Amino acid sequence: MGLINDCLCVFCNTELETREHLFLQCPTATLMWETAFTLSGLQFTFCSWDVFVERACSTWRGKSMLTMIMKLLLNALVYLLWEERNKRMFQGRSRPASELLKTVKDVISLQLRGRIFKRVDVNISLCNHWRIVDC
Repeated sequence: MGLINDCLCVFCNTELETREHLFLQCPTATLMWETAFTLSGLQFTFCSWDVFVERACSTWRGKSMLTMIMKLLLNALVYLLWEERNKRMFQGRSRPASELLKTVKDVISLQLRGRIFKRVDVNISLCNHWRIVDC
């Protein structure tokens, strides 16, 4: 049936796999969030999952370029971490964090390609970091 007896995180093999750990506190997840936030000109701060989601909902409002990137980032990174976890657990396959980050960049780039932003929202640095070609 594919029952799992080992409850350790498949990324670090040191902590129990919880939502907090898998998506925020695991060194792999933390590295990915810190890198992605840096690419966006922001600083990632450690917090609980509930606080993180609450901050995201209250902070990432509107349709500015940065807000769109951060909304896409949240969805893409959580999805890719879960997908990678399942590949490691059930298929014995793994990708390094650098490859996962490249995939996140590709997702964001594709989602924002061709989108029209107000000139005041266009940030050339964000466009370059996230490979948004139509800025």
